[in-house]
Formats: sequence, structure tokens, C-alpha cells
Amino acid sequence: MAEEFHYKLEAELNPTTASVGTTVTLTARISDVTGGEISSVQASIPEYGWWGSLRNVGEGTWRTSESVPYGAPFGKVNVRVYAVSKEGKRGQQTTIPITLS
Repeated sequence: MAEEFHYKLEAELNPTTASVGTTVTLTARISDVTGGEISSVQASIPEYGWWGSLRNVGEGTWRTSESVPYGAPFGKVNVRVYAVSKEGKRGQQTTIPITLS
């Protein structure tokens, strides 16, 4: 039986409160990977139709920066972050809240 694709994932947003036009940086740190090799790290806010990929910046760290678009809803939103293995297996996700004001 194949080993489950698993890892330790720590993610953070900077800043954690943003408004339209603010650039937000998402950083994910991944360690202790078992059951596969990481191909990509993805982030999403599906209820608002946003998906993005983080770029590998080395040493188990992945990052992306996005500007909050015009029309973004006010309030607290959860960003979902997860890795995908080279075999196409999706790993567990973590969520990070951001407040849009």
C-alpha cells in the first residue's frame, strides 16, 4: 500500500487586514513531506472565484503576492492553502483568515 501524501504546512498572510488595492503576500513553509514530492502549492478562495499558485523560493518556502481587487467583499475571508504532489495527489489544506475592509 502506498504511503499517504502528507506534510507539515505553516502559512501566513501579510498584512492580515487589507483593502482594495493593497498587496497581500502569502507565504507557505512546508516540511516533513512523506508519500511524494511537492509539485506545486495552491491557494484559493473558491466562494469568490479566486485560485492562485505560489512560487517556490527555496528551502521549503513558497510565496505569492496579489492585490485585493476592486469589488472584493468586506469582512473576514478564509484563504485555503495546500500542496499537490508530482503524482497529482492533493495534500491536506490549512486556512488563513484575512479581513477585507
